[in-house]
Amino acid sequence: MLSDLVVCYLFLGGTGAGLCLVLSVLGLLVPRSCLSTPPGVHLHPSAAYRKLLGSGLVAAFVLLALGIVCLVADLGNAERMILLLVHPAASYLAVGSWALAACLALAAALGLAWLGVGVWNVALVRVVHVVAGLASLVVMVYTGLLLQSLGAVPLWATPWLPALFAASSLSCGIACALALAQITGAASAFGAVLGRLAAVDAAVIVVEAAIVAVFVYAASQAGAPLSNGTELAAARELVAGRNAQLFWGCFVVLGLAVPFALDVVLALRRRPLPGVVLFASACVLVGGFVMRFCVVAAGAHPVLSSMGVM
Repeated sequence: MLSDLVVCYLFLGGTGAGLCLVLSVLGLLVPRSCLSTPPGVHLHPSAAYRKLLGSGLVAAFVLLALGIVCLVADLGNAERMILLLVHPAASYLAVGSWALAACLALAAALGLAWLGVGVWNVALVRVVHVVAGLASLVVMVYTGLLLQSLGAVPLWATPWLPALFAASSLSCGIACALALAQITGAASAFGAVLGRLAAVDAAVIVVEAAIVAVFVYAASQAGAPLSNGTELAAARELVAGRNAQLFWGCFVVLGLAVPFALDVVLALRRRPLPGVVLFASACVLVGGFVMRFCVVAAGAHPVLSSMGVM
């Protein structure tokens, strides 16, 4: 079935797209008076915005690029990736590959703009932020749609899977933004903004937890009549199988419950707490990767078992 490289691709692509979306929204919310000093038509970001948006978008570019490397490695060679882009078939992989490439290019352009490299028109930068945000949304959703389109795995054949991947990608993107603000020193200038961002992450985690519950419940209820119990077996594999400890410990507890509690603390305090931010961000990222690994493994295990492979 799917290799570990695909799991890495799903995580890196989703996280990079989530970070790109978060920073695109933040970039659009920057007051026009702060875009150019003195006010003008060309972007002249302050040192604080260079640290928050410039460095963040470079990080998003790196994550997306690593995701593409994993995809190319899984496909076997770069020529197959190029053919996929030049002669795309009507598939989620082709659409997602184009969105991933667009997101990569736009993140690079915005990163250069906010780092002050070159001359950039303020209106153009805002337009690029909008387009980058839309491309990021496509990448976040399509990873789940890619798995959903694989008919041989009933566990993935549900609309809740793309929703789960999108929510997880957004939470991972917020976690990266919060961590990078601490690492680059931008947090001292954006304490209130980052506090509100932590509150948004707490809300996203609640939504993600609800989606996970519905996803597992729907799979356990719909399995028998759809696929002779294969989907039911996959749901049981996810919550009580060989990777159950990873699912409950590293995803549910470490990736959802712990960062939710810490996000609430950060939202209420609204002042820099570097250790708390970095730990909460690490928990979210570990949980995001483990969730994808467990979902992929749970879907593949019952199918391979029914084929006599496992």
